[in-house]
Amino acid sequence: MGKIKLKIKNWPFKLGEKVQLIWIGEPFKYNNKWMIDTYFNDGKITKKVIQDWANIHFLSIDKYYTDGDLNSGKVIDELGNMSIIDIDLSDIIPKYNENNWNIKMSYYKSKSRTFNFYKNKVLYSIPLVEIIRSVLAPNSFMLNTILYNDTFEDYFTYEVDDNALNLYFNNNYRNAYLKDNYYNHLAWIISNEEILKIIDNIGYNISINNKMMFDFYIRSFKFKARVKRNKVGYTILEILKIKEKNIKFDQLNIYHPSFEEQKNSDKSKLRKYINLNKDSDRTIDNEIDGSNKVDESIHEELITHEYINIPKIKKEKVGYKNKRTNEDEKTKRYFIEDDKKRTLSDEGGENITKGIEISNIDIHKVDGELKEFIEVLNILKTMEGIESVEINIRELPLGRKFSYLSDGVTRRKCLIGKIISKLDKKFVLLEVERQTKPLSTLIIESEINHELDNVCETILKGLVKTSGNWNSELLDYLSNKNIVFKRIKHIKKDNFKVAEYIINKINCKL
Repeated sequence: MGKIKLKIKNWPFKLGEKVQLIWIGEPFKYNNKWMIDTYFNDGKITKKVIQDWANIHFLSIDKYYTDGDLNSGKVIDELGNMSIIDIDLSDIIPKYNENNWNIKMSYYKSKSRTFNFYKNKVLYSIPLVEIIRSVLAPNSFMLNTILYNDTFEDYFTYEVDDNALNLYFNNNYRNAYLKDNYYNHLAWIISNEEILKIIDNIGYNISINNKMMFDFYIRSFKFKARVKRNKVGYTILEILKIKEKNIKFDQLNIYHPSFEEQKNSDKSKLRKYINLNKDSDRTIDNEIDGSNKVDESIHEELITHEYINIPKIKKEKVGYKNKRTNEDEKTKRYFIEDDKKRTLSDEGGENITKGIEISNIDIHKVDGELKEFIEVLNILKTMEGIESVEINIRELPLGRKFSYLSDGVTRRKCLIGKIISKLDKKFVLLEVERQTKPLSTLIIESEINHELDNVCETILKGLVKTSGNWNSELLDYLSNKNIVFKRIKHIKKDNFKVAEYIINKINCKL
């Protein structure tokens, strides 16, 4: 059997017509997911097709596609100016290049972002999106997380023990991603500080600046690519193989909730699911919010990653379960009518980063320091000059020891108070469970509510990263974007006096 067809919904060209992909736009957020504009040309006109960002593994500039089938991409080189060559750009500092771009045979405009490498008077030009697609995010997990700021901790934590890397995955990390090549790629990122820095750079710039930008730090950069010859060198169209990746660990110890010892049971199954239309073609629908837990094969086999050394992988069992193989008359059968609609994006865009507007903890059940601060904010609601106060409690992001209280088990909580004054000024107060740590309250002021949400999420992740200190470098950077920060120390006064102290700090008096 050939590959399953993955057809884009609402394909705008004629049946059987081969059309050339001539441009890939920048990712943008729409309907809780990252999307991209792609531009196809039939020789007469260029048409824009909006797709999920996660489709990008199938997309390569100057390939021809038929009937919107992502698996149909083919190279047609009638002029003979394309070739596949080996390239070594190690230890060469590239120059970032950005230009406005008019897309041919259309009125569409875009932005061209490339890295230009000069070696032996030959210019190698590589689009940033191609480095992300093939070098940094060659699999589904990386592709679905790389545009989010500091999201690794939403899926796993890790620790280094001598020459071993321990990866502790949680239930957010899907079973479909439990693959050796996924582990090896994560180990390569974690063991090379410059690669980890690039990953952080991408998520940060997308989240804060809405730009797909990053600094290039890869020192060993050897690869095989499909290229197009130009007057001064080569344009890299498609990276096919990354060579000599160096993992600096001898062993990877993998932990995941699904790793359980299976014990055969003589009891019959309670239920059996039968999937209909299993082998039929799929429709790729960008209106679907999340991958509905169905993992479709992507072009991983076309992007080969070669390693200098491959560590030993050990999967650690974390429990056991009974395996039932028998069926009887009590086994209920469920037939699943597959509508064959898919998205290659991860499960639910809004489930990936919740944002500060969602409170996942009942404020009535909070005690200790945060309970006192809730009482202060309730007093603040009644004071002159205050229009409204909204209180939310959430757990800090995962990723470091500071994410937990001193018992190492209980997640550390944060109070987020959204304040709107009668002068229509908007503030957010961040108060974190201190547990003897001298951490001040942080006040943030901005004109834009949505911006405040994004900024708070970034700051809380930075707080965890710096093990419980407000990240001064990050605050200074954000201050240059007209966001105002104030730190207020905790004072030993009654709650009314503390509320007055806060209102004087935010200057909300009429």
